[in-house]
Amino acid sequence: MPANLTPDYLEAEAKFKQAKTTDEKIRALEIMMAVIPKHKGTEKIRAQLKSRMAKLKEELQRKPTIGKAEQAFYIKKEGTAQILLLGLPNTGKSTLFSKMTNALSEVADYPFTTQKPIPGMMKFENLQIQLVDTPPIQLDHVEPGFSNLLRNADALLLVVDLTEDPIFQMEILLEVLKEMRIRVGGRGAASSEVGWAYLKAILLGNKCDFKNAMETYGAFEAQFKETFPILPISAKEGMNIEELKREVYQILGIIRVYTKAPGGDPDLSEPVVLKRGSTVEDVALSIHKDFARKLRYARIWGSGKFDGQMVKRDYPLSEGDVIELHI
Repeated sequence: MPANLTPDYLEAEAKFKQAKTTDEKIRALEIMMAVIPKHKGTEKIRAQLKSRMAKLKEELQRKPTIGKAEQAFYIKKEGTAQILLLGLPNTGKSTLFSKMTNALSEVADYPFTTQKPIPGMMKFENLQIQLVDTPPIQLDHVEPGFSNLLRNADALLLVVDLTEDPIFQMEILLEVLKEMRIRVGGRGAASSEVGWAYLKAILLGNKCDFKNAMETYGAFEAQFKETFPILPISAKEGMNIEELKREVYQILGIIRVYTKAPGGDPDLSEPVVLKRGSTVEDVALSIHKDFARKLRYARIWGSGKFDGQMVKRDYPLSEGDVIELHI
């Protein structure tokens, strides 16, 4: 059966061949995997793409041979995803980090208390998501390794202080990111421009408990709400922290599904985490490629027309589905 590859796929493939860095190759591969037609004629190509992606991500995880200054900015990914906190001095991001992870990050009422990235784990329902507190952004200086740290992340939390002109703070953050050839957004399609990284981001207006802060937040929200998810928070008082965790999960573009053996019950504490839009075949591939090759059909509970409905390998999955695989 012919593959019948689309123009979108061929364009992404050309960008993959032109890519010079591992990050650029991964971005191009993600587009290829998203737009490739899913039918029997592309099974071999899809398997090759997934294998290539796994190798590139493994390569990205290896600690590079770099100088001591850059080594301080290398944080190995752990958990479901890696999210970075970014902000100017004294925006309260270190307080937020400590509140969300129970990890220690130096907190003080003076700027630049965080000197290097500090990782911690945030629990969201049955997932562990890695948060990384970063040194405050400076307009005139970017530490060696900071750009690589950002490019390797899955998403950003951009923290501004609602008591200190948040729109101006956001403009500075965007300018520094632009200098590092990083674009951010929270709504709409990702950019695939060669040489640039694209990261999802949530904007956080901190210190919303201060006097007149919500009035300032209104102007800030009006300026950026078309491009980003925005949330008012108080890191110190713990306001909207649970809502923020849900926003983080949503922006990652992932779903949780669960597997079960015939006649057994699913283990709801151990989800299979997949990209939104994944299929039954992707679940089988997460177990083993041979398992996926032998897969005959699956039964599904959750998004099916009825519990236990028999579905094919290309059946699209939804959040919370329970799948029983049959080979």
